[in-house]
Amino acid sequence: MPTTKDGRTYWYFRRKGQPLIAMPDLPHDHPDFLAAYAEAQKTTGVQVRGAAPGSLAALIDAAIRSERFAALSKVYRATLTRHYMELQDTVGAAKHRAIAETHVRANVSAAASPQDRLKAWRFLFAYAADAGLVAIDPSANVATPARPRSDGHPPWTRDEIEAYRERWAIVTVKRTAFEILFWTGCRIGDGVKIGPGMVDRDGVLAFRQNKTGGMAYVPWTCALPAYATAEMADDRAQLLDALAARNSRHMTFLATAQGASRSDKALGTMIRESAREAGIEKSAHGLRKARAVALADAGATTHQIGAWTGHESLKEIEHYTIEANRKRAVMGPSPEPGKRQIR
Repeated sequence: MPTTKDGRTYWYFRRKGQPLIAMPDLPHDHPDFLAAYAEAQKTTGVQVRGAAPGSLAALIDAAIRSERFAALSKVYRATLTRHYMELQDTVGAAKHRAIAETHVRANVSAAASPQDRLKAWRFLFAYAADAGLVAIDPSANVATPARPRSDGHPPWTRDEIEAYRERWAIVTVKRTAFEILFWTGCRIGDGVKIGPGMVDRDGVLAFRQNKTGGMAYVPWTCALPAYATAEMADDRAQLLDALAARNSRHMTFLATAQGASRSDKALGTMIRESAREAGIEKSAHGLRKARAVALADAGATTHQIGAWTGHESLKEIEHYTIEANRKRAVMGPSPEPGKRQIR
């Protein structure tokens, strides 16, 4: 921060809520200037909002005001902040140098979300180590406790998909939202942002995912890939019919009647509640899994599924392809047209 006085320029280190610290009158790449700047960062990092110097609360305050914290995504910052608020309320008075591995392990195990709590501790002590405030990271060797395996959001079955379509007419927003999420296999955070402007001249819907930053590509009006089945062709026809039945046109397919963007929370609630009215206890994320299952059952490769759904991890996709291959291993050839299938 420069200040001009008597024809000279004086430089100060400034941090919101802290007193100015004068910097030496040297070029900014001079070793002495850089050393002074680093010392000013360290000094102002722990003297905040009345928290006792050296306390865990003071370290947390310094960490969340750092450039390192500001560089994180909005969602990640919110997650860490929730955990830091709880730590400040419960153990904030403790000296941060007194925190040991046993303390971190016990705190992580008792947290409602152990994985996120461990991330909070690791970020905090990574900041402290870089600032020269600690020599040892007590969270380095802590692992999250093992939890029973869960399938999370189960995929929708074909019978459930047809039951939903039977309950909600093609002209309803509930049906439109369903068809978009099911055909694209996208996350709800991306579903609320998808619009006609994302369909390129080749007839492919291409959009950058909010969570990963990676691209996803979905056949919209182009020819379907070779592995697509007649059932998948019908799914796309259902989608295009639902979009054509809309009364209004906006930049996003799922905008409200007033043209405002719909929130992902509202979209998730809509799908869950409208599914329940159709006698189905499934989530919007289950539609993403249902598309991955449909693609795997159709014979799509892991790379083909990933291109469509935007999955970054091939290992995650292999879960669907392995299940599909195991199922095909016990099945004979499809019956010829006109021949009766044994039941």
